[in-house]
Amino acid sequence: MRFKELILVSLCITMLSASCDTKEEPITEEPPVENPSGAPEPEDPENPEQPEVTLQPKKVSLWISTSVNFSRLKSKSSIKHFMDLIEEAGFNEIIVEVKTMQGKALYFSDILDYQTTANGVTVERDWDYLQYFIDQAHSRGMTVLAASTVFPDYREEWERYCCIEHLPEGLKSIKESTDSGIFPFLNPIYPEVRELVMSVCEEIVTRYDVDGLVLDYCRYQNANSDFSEASKKAFEEYAGVTCTNFPYDIYYYPEGETDKGEYKPSTHYNKWMEWRSHVIQGYVKEISERVKAIKPDISLQYWAAAWWPLPGTGQNWASRNYVNYPYWWATDQYYKTGFAEYLDVFQNGAYYDKVVPMWENGTIAHALYQGDAIIKDACQHYSSFSVADSSFDVKEATKYSYLNADGVMVFELCYMVKYDWWDEVKAGIQEAETELGIVRE
Repeated sequence: MRFKELILVSLCITMLSASCDTKEEPITEEPPVENPSGAPEPEDPENPEQPEVTLQPKKVSLWISTSVNFSRLKSKSSIKHFMDLIEEAGFNEIIVEVKTMQGKALYFSDILDYQTTANGVTVERDWDYLQYFIDQAHSRGMTVLAASTVFPDYREEWERYCCIEHLPEGLKSIKESTDSGIFPFLNPIYPEVRELVMSVCEEIVTRYDVDGLVLDYCRYQNANSDFSEASKKAFEEYAGVTCTNFPYDIYYYPEGETDKGEYKPSTHYNKWMEWRSHVIQGYVKEISERVKAIKPDISLQYWAAAWWPLPGTGQNWASRNYVNYPYWWATDQYYKTGFAEYLDVFQNGAYYDKVVPMWENGTIAHALYQGDAIIKDACQHYSSFSVADSSFDVKEATKYSYLNADGVMVFELCYMVKYDWWDEVKAGIQEAETELGIVRE
């Protein structure tokens, strides 16, 4: 669901400078003594002197995924080659995925096994992948963020902690799904899963001089999960209710229509949606507290799709001060599950094929307008878009995002290479910075 009310918003940035005028005193035979006390002269309130305003370049980040770039980034020389292209295009930040979908690491970890195979390609590295990116980025004056895919995990030893799906055919482990869009997610309600997530985040920011940590897939896979006994018990304690016909008192599949896969909400559905968002909020809050206790200045960022609200995945990336939830499923307490206040940056995943107009659903412009209204300045708000479509106007998307968001994130390296988008990104950055009066050193 998306906002229907659309308001045209414009961005105006003005640089002001003025100098104080002094009034001529009448000539007298004995001029008055100027400032006999030697104290600083008071400012003229009618003509205050304004300090010169210097605007700094905004962050323009490039996401670097694991599997699709596994072979491409197999050596230090190849990483250096692509870092040259990234820098030349005007990016000043990179986001390197280092805790992968498979539940493994691309950094030296005491918790996770090192990933050596992806997409049928095996790469043996005796050097630290993440550290080399950090060295390359920092030597160029760029910042580097480590991305963690929080709940996805394919490891057999963690299978008992995977989510249980409530499907038309009954309750099944998410690992049994035959849907290509579904992959194993750990159930966030288990204490073992929570400690795993926290330990990985702490390990990354402790061992590496990263400038930020990005949370990806920090959510439930979909509305069908999790329906384990552990989740039932946790929900009952949270809501102060007893589920007498679980999972059917959350939702059920109408008899004779199970082949459609469409469920009908039941007694506790709305409270269940609130509880799941509360669970995810708790993770974001605790991760923030833990990593900032280690490195107070680190930037905690979170990526989510722009098509808010997302009750099915438990992601309420709004500010807790946003209370406008005109949805049948939203309880009067749902607004309290917002987690923008625990973030430094929200990356708004506006993966659409159009940039404008603002009043049209499915555009980057509308996603940014909606995001501003929902986040309410609780954290910085970045525009994130994909360059996977060869017909996409990358230059326009880059320029518009730079002018209308706090920062820009481009997804991702493999598409930049495939379609040779480097010049388009560079042109978009340059035009936006020229319009804003930003001069890079």
